[in-house]
Amino acid sequence: VVDPRFSKTAAKAWKWVPIKPGTEGAMALAMIRWVIENKRHDEKYLRNANKGAAKADNEPTWSNATWLVKIEKDGKPGGFVRASEIGLPKLKKTLKDKSYESDPFVVLSGGKPAAFEPYDEKNPVEGDLLADTEIQGVKVKSGFQLLWEEASSKSVEGWAKICDINGSDIVALAREFTSHGKRATADIHRGVSQHTNGFYNVLA
Repeated sequence: VVDPRFSKTAAKAWKWVPIKPGTEGAMALAMIRWVIENKRHDEKYLRNANKGAAKADNEPTWSNATWLVKIEKDGKPGGFVRASEIGLPKLKKTLKDKSYESDPFVVLSGGKPAAFEPYDEKNPVEGDLLADTEIQGVKVKSGFQLLWEEASSKSVEGWAKICDINGSDIVALAREFTSHGKRATADIHRGVSQHTNGFYNVLA
């Protein structure tokens, strides 16, 4: 239990982490760094870019970890890349006798751009997790690449210092959290979600 106060729930936990209020996002990024560095993430799942790929792997959902993100002139990430932005064709589709064009998302697959639609069940698409390149003059990175760059911008100890906790506690939590396969979950309430940047704390 990660909580600044020694709550009744914390009293029942195998480990209580008395984190500095408002630093949960930093702790999550420290855990993410350790998880990726130690290859304890579910790469097979994360590579599934659409419903077809998830279905092929018997997964109920898929991830946008491999979807390409535009990097703006100021070096910050923008929106997801669309096919037409890098010279790939739009898709002609028909819905209820009406024709329209769809501008699909894009991943790198084996280093090459591949356009796809998230809910397409017939054309499974898997992407490269780590992607940092330029296509048709557009600088792009995968979502996973951006996450890794942020998580690795500090050491586990560096993140722990922000949280005013021990790095060894973060490592213990990350190891435990990744020791149960898909049965692990995070239950998040109160301060984590209601504090500044609450949505991003929860997402991390």
